[in-house]
Amino acid sequence: MELPAFAKYLRSVSSLHEAEPVWSAPQDTVCIHIQRGELVYLGLVSQEVPALEVLELLEGVVQALVEYIGHLSELTLKENFATVYQLLSEMVDSGSAVTTDTSVLRGLVPVPSLVDRVIENVSGIGIRSEKRPDVNTSSTPWRSQGIRHTNNEFFVDIIERIDATVGADGSVVSYDVSGDISCKSRLTGMPELLLILNRAEAMDDVAFHPCVRASKWHTERVIGFVPPDGQFKLASFHVATDAAPRLLPLHLHATVSRQSDQSHTIEISADAGQSGNRPVEKIQVRVPLPAQAYNIRVQCKAGTHTVSNVRLPQVEWSLKSLSAADRGARLTIQYQVRATGSVATGAPQLSPSPGSSQSALAAFVDFEVAGYSVSSIKVDSLKMLVESYKLFKGVRYVTKAGSFQLRF
Repeated sequence: MELPAFAKYLRSVSSLHEAEPVWSAPQDTVCIHIQRGELVYLGLVSQEVPALEVLELLEGVVQALVEYIGHLSELTLKENFATVYQLLSEMVDSGSAVTTDTSVLRGLVPVPSLVDRVIENVSGIGIRSEKRPDVNTSSTPWRSQGIRHTNNEFFVDIIERIDATVGADGSVVSYDVSGDISCKSRLTGMPELLLILNRAEAMDDVAFHPCVRASKWHTERVIGFVPPDGQFKLASFHVATDAAPRLLPLHLHATVSRQSDQSHTIEISADAGQSGNRPVEKIQVRVPLPAQAYNIRVQCKAGTHTVSNVRLPQVEWSLKSLSAADRGARLTIQYQVRATGSVATGAPQLSPSPGSSQSALAAFVDFEVAGYSVSSIKVDSLKMLVESYKLFKGVRYVTKAGSFQLRF
């Protein structure tokens, strides 16, 4: 009963991005979900459980599936059904989360080979390895003994997200920065690494991978750890409010005018902001329109636009990149609104708040800036202890839009 009700709820919102992550279903069940790409990952909760724990579990499930399968879609999940089933059985047991650490899961569920996938797709039968993978029971369960690599390398990605609400005049209404430190390790033996950051004191609410020595962080503000093999998330963090100046890589302004009760115009301008002289890339501006909107006309001198009407009418504006040297980009949307009584039967309705059925309320923005850290948190040094071989290392910084809204 819960799944049809949840599916009906998703169809009732204008966009999946606007669906509440925690939704109360009938029969005292709570639906907690995340959306990644084109897929929705849902957890059903029938008793008192912290919602953040379920959200963290779902994030871990996605990361584990990506490492095993690669690109996730409805097709790839079906093609790797046996592997997905085994992973879920190990990650969740009798309704309780066990582990989503891929270093541990690789000791429980073998990574499927190309031959296994072909046989499974042809026969419909999952192929299980005759030899059960060895389970690591050492003091470092995330890393097996005897790991060897021809090239020893370690890469660090510091990915930060800006959650902001911007007023129509460009003023910052709310602002928050959070981030992840993701790593890719291909190191021989049992190395111990020491990661030193330049602004560690600006990091707040830090959550570490189990491999991190917490005592070293609390006493010296450095991250000491024995890394898992492969890709993993070393830490997630929030940037302290007083340590994060309100820098916006993308400056947005909006003007909304009404020529009559039925005719509306929205103008949105975008300019490069504070991005460390780096171009702002992969810009997406999504403007949901009222359910009664029709005769939608769009003009943009830069980028491309699409008009869709899957759930509610909306305009999507895409810009490949925008730098300080570029002239500002502008989008103009003109539309008309039918009188409420003339909406076709069965058409989706917006919430009955004042003005919501007649005017667009906000635009939702995505962007990415490669090579830029909005918090200025960077890697000072990465040292390797115990092992003595030559280590190749690299660091990458990315700043993205999180929940970024332009209010009209």
